[in-house]
Amino acid sequence: RMYDAFPAAQEDLRLSLLVSLIGGVLGGSAAACTSNPADAVISELKKSTSGITPRGAVAIMLERNGIATFFVGLPLRMVFYSLTASMTFVVYDFVRFLLRIGPDDLKLYLDVLGGSLGSPSS
Repeated sequence: RMYDAFPAAQEDLRLSLLVSLIGGVLGGSAAACTSNPADAVISELKKSTSGITPRGAVAIMLERNGIATFFVGLPLRMVFYSLTASMTFVVYDFVRFLLRIGPDDLKLYLDVLGGSLGSPSS
């Protein structure tokens, strides 16, 4: 959808890299916010010396510091995930421009690939 808002970014390297960078930061931040609570519960389970269940770990965490316990370490995780995702997108776009592969070329390739995978062989 970002390319719909900035159609010139599909053909201009700098704009495309900027869109990739912004998309990576947004995607990485969303992924960090989504996965951090589950990772916090897993960390609590690993720290526990008794065999508590995930529900027990959640109850202990809520008693200790409330809902904030699930988001300990979130800023660092957001930076890491955002950096990882944005660099992946930027490298992809850079290689795509380096090889002079346009969006239409990728769409055509995926259409051909989808057609060959979807049709039964005789």
